[in-house]
Amino acid sequence: MRPRSFWAASVGLAFVLSGCTALHENPVACKVAAGVIGGALGATGGGLGVAEVGNEADNGDIAAGAAAGLVAGSIIGFTVGHFVCQPEEAPPPPPPPPPPPAAAPKRVETLQGANFDFNKAQLKPSGVEKVDHAAQVLKQTPGTHVLVEGHTDSIGSAAYNQKLSERRAQTVRDRLVEDGIDASRITARGLGKSHPIASNDTAEGRAQNRRVEILAQ
Repeated sequence: MRPRSFWAASVGLAFVLSGCTALHENPVACKVAAGVIGGALGATGGGLGVAEVGNEADNGDIAAGAAAGLVAGSIIGFTVGHFVCQPEEAPPPPPPPPPPPAAAPKRVETLQGANFDFNKAQLKPSGVEKVDHAAQVLKQTPGTHVLVEGHTDSIGSAAYNQKLSERRAQTVRDRLVEDGIDASRITARGLGKSHPIASNDTAEGRAQNRRVEILAQ
């Protein structure tokens, strides 16, 4: 079998196998088929190669050439099949989508400092009224969690303001429980002066910062 015939057989074999999806799904059958196809192409090429040498070649010479081509073609076919007949790997699954961001807490009510006695945690009547209104709103959404946050202005030490904010948040929490909100739904915490919403340089700003927020989440 002439070198040109070998190359032609190899290229033809690779072309046939690369386009056969069914064979790729079964690598063993694909390699066997590659050997058979390679042998057939090799035998044909070998016989034709001997016939091309000259007119003196008889049937025996052609048969011998075909036999040699069969063996060589089978070897080439199996070799080509080893590389071509690899199973096609499925693409990796896409990564799972990121979890949706947690919903921001919804403000139900804000009690400014005027709703408390000065420097105390006791609610004034106006503050009680606001908490009672918040309780009515929260009863309409029984599945929500309630967050009560106490805040202060910047006057005074951080430790003192932290304790005052905690006491005021606890006062509001206790009033919500009296109004019928399940205590297990409520988390009360004080944040002291760490979360101002206005400037502490003015009396108006400090009044806004002295507050208790009732949030639903």
